[in-house]
Amino acid sequence: MIREQAIRDVKRALDIVERQWPELADGYLEVPLEAYSSEAVAALDRELFETSPLALLASSEIAKPNDYHVRMSVGRSILLTRDAEGRARAFLNYCRHRGAEPARGCGNARVFLCPYHGWSYDTKGRLTGMPLRDRFKDLDMGRMGLVELPCEERHGFVWVVLRPGHPIDVASHLGPLDAEIASIGAERMTYFNALPEEPLETNWKSVTEGLLEGLHVPFVHAGTFATNPQALDLDLGFFDAVGKHVRWVLPMFTRADVARIRATPESEWKPNELVAYVWWVSPNLTLAHEYYGLIYADLSPGEKPSQAVFRYGWISPILEAPPGLPSPEEMASRTAVAVRQDKPVWEGCGRGLRQGAHGAVVIGRNEPGLKLMHESVARQTGYAGLRVAKS
Repeated sequence: MIREQAIRDVKRALDIVERQWPELADGYLEVPLEAYSSEAVAALDRELFETSPLALLASSEIAKPNDYHVRMSVGRSILLTRDAEGRARAFLNYCRHRGAEPARGCGNARVFLCPYHGWSYDTKGRLTGMPLRDRFKDLDMGRMGLVELPCEERHGFVWVVLRPGHPIDVASHLGPLDAEIASIGAERMTYFNALPEEPLETNWKSVTEGLLEGLHVPFVHAGTFATNPQALDLDLGFFDAVGKHVRWVLPMFTRADVARIRATPESEWKPNELVAYVWWVSPNLTLAHEYYGLIYADLSPGEKPSQAVFRYGWISPILEAPPGLPSPEEMASRTAVAVRQDKPVWEGCGRGLRQGAHGAVVIGRNEPGLKLMHESVARQTGYAGLRVAKS
């Protein structure tokens, strides 16, 4: 994290922890149930996902030339490769002959063979061969490669726009958050998968809400994260809109530490030990500090408004844990346990969002991160249904 920003965040956290009172939103936000269940709103959401740069992989997942990985995103099969020259590329994973999927899973390969009729493609998406080639002698193979998608590697992630020919500019997309994401150093980290691609029977925004608050932790994760449901510090973090994105800062100290920290010269502060960060990068990416690494969550709308696909992992700057801490593999396993605890609750929310007759979801004043996320999505999609009820 950029030190100047981190110092400001520590000062703000000190004030909040000292008074034991969070920064509250101006009013309650009411999100109509149609925002989660309407096909018309879902179409607006899909437009946002299809035209925004999406971080579909950590760079370490295709670290070597000819590495590849197949992802699903917004209902599409995406083949991501690193070609022989080291460039990350993305393609729609559909054979130009009859539409079958040439690549599956992940690994290292120079050629992807379509399972239907044996047409073959290389890591640059070029059609390189087919059985009975002489029967296709008048076919221009140069025009029959996999459909390439806009792709850019930046800050340790491979970003893709799902529409062929659409412009991609990750720095512009990140805007004022670009330098912060760069400061994480994810390009020097290794990805450890927790959940490959978990289908969820709920709307993607409902899941994003769960990633931007900690109030549910003692109830949903009582056996995983031992937290007192009555603890006063569960909502003592603070949130900021950073362009179209959201930053959440969590104090890592208690009220008893405040005087000691204030008495220490700022030049001696170690912000990474005093505050932790969660970033929601619109629309699909959540990054969160945890111990010595980062949670990396990737969310996609499903084919229906009531469906989502969730990919969850942990990225580590080191391959062996510091003394006394879990290994990177154990951290990934721990995050997977947490998501499996969340899943039935999220899917219960999904049923409530589809079948409920209560009209709207209520976002509390002490849940400002959720409010900022919904307002950002509404601005980007043109949705006008949000209502703020002043208290």
